[in-house]
Amino acid sequence: MTSTKQNRSVPQLRFPEFEDNWNPDKLGSVATFSKGKGISKADISEDGETECIRYGELYTEYSEVITKIVSKTNIDKAELVLSESNDVIIPASGETQIDIATASCVAKSGVALGGDLNIIKSEIDGIFLSYYLNNVRKKNIARLAQGISVVHLYASQLASLTVNIPTPPEQTKIANFLTAVDKRINLLQKKKAELEQYKKGVMQKIFAYGEKSMTNDSITNDEFGKNRNSSFVIPNYIRFKPTRPAGGQDDGSDFPDWEEKKLGEIGKILNGLTYSPKDISDKGILVLRSSNIQNRTLTFNDNVFVETQIFNPVKENDILICVRNGSKRLIGKNALINKENEGVAFGAFMAIYRSECNQYLFHWFDTDEYKKEVHKNLGATINSINSSDLRRFKVPYPSKREQQKIANFLSSIDRSITNSELQITNMQQWKQGLLQQLFV
Repeated sequence: MTSTKQNRSVPQLRFPEFEDNWNPDKLGSVATFSKGKGISKADISEDGETECIRYGELYTEYSEVITKIVSKTNIDKAELVLSESNDVIIPASGETQIDIATASCVAKSGVALGGDLNIIKSEIDGIFLSYYLNNVRKKNIARLAQGISVVHLYASQLASLTVNIPTPPEQTKIANFLTAVDKRINLLQKKKAELEQYKKGVMQKIFAYGEKSMTNDSITNDEFGKNRNSSFVIPNYIRFKPTRPAGGQDDGSDFPDWEEKKLGEIGKILNGLTYSPKDISDKGILVLRSSNIQNRTLTFNDNVFVETQIFNPVKENDILICVRNGSKRLIGKNALINKENEGVAFGAFMAIYRSECNQYLFHWFDTDEYKKEVHKNLGATINSINSSDLRRFKVPYPSKREQQKIANFLSSIDRSITNSELQITNMQQWKQGLLQQLFV
């Protein structure tokens, strides 16, 4: 790709073999418009004979290119409006102006198109057109939509939209390139989802041993190494083996059986700082709150600083827990404090759990058992869990050496998930930068 001096009809970034200006025109001059035909939710059937798309699915299931259809119907085809490959569809109604400006290219023929869908047919490459409308013309389309409680977008309005169109070969080149970028992003998202599912599966098997051990039932210890493959096959229970002091292979012996302990026996809970609005100051100490925990990590997009000298500072490896919130689902969410965040305060709706086992316990705090305990102990009228209840939580407790092995392994998966998230974010940002330069 090469950069060019941007003007009215030439994009800033384009493939070097293309030099022609893009031709401005009204969409109504290069396309025709029609509507889909109503398909209700009750008409959807898992064993339906005809694939179909309902307008609401454009917001939840599809992006610029539709190749795999999620819904089917048994409505007689004679009563349906069927797609032709290269059709571009845009909702005819929606909740907001910006949401309604959502274009997708249907890349296959014979798909039933539901009511409240605008269908655009043209000689323009449909994939190119969907990316173009969805990005460089999204705000223009949103401004065309009308309505208050329900927003409508009509064919006559779309027809008035000015578009700049390159030659067919350049359309196809751009469409293929952006499709490849999205495939790469989808692969990264799939990898991240697989890692998350894998971690969930191994956690269930690791901590299942602890639960079984605490009931004194006999179980079989399974070697773990054979399960670290791409198929994610997991045995009934997972146990780790001690490593020889000099390192290298496991020594073949077993760690001791797990015990049952209460959180109050192996650590302590610290309460947060109570402050009033008058204490808030740009020059104060940072106070960690529920909004600072996102996906079990600390974020700093919504910070509060308080003028105070008296507070419990957080320490490395503390587990920060939300113990009170207006939303029940947020109670119990937690994050591990790292070295660079030591010394700040935490609010009264939060608590700190401090122990020598937190590297291990942090992963137990992500199990379904922990979440069940939290919601079982919520207050009847206030969305909160108190310190005395937290102290009574029973946890599976392996030996310190096995705790470390478990923590190291699960943390390595977390790092892989974080790396995948970073790759996805970088790719999406790169794509957005390209979209701003590829179109005019």
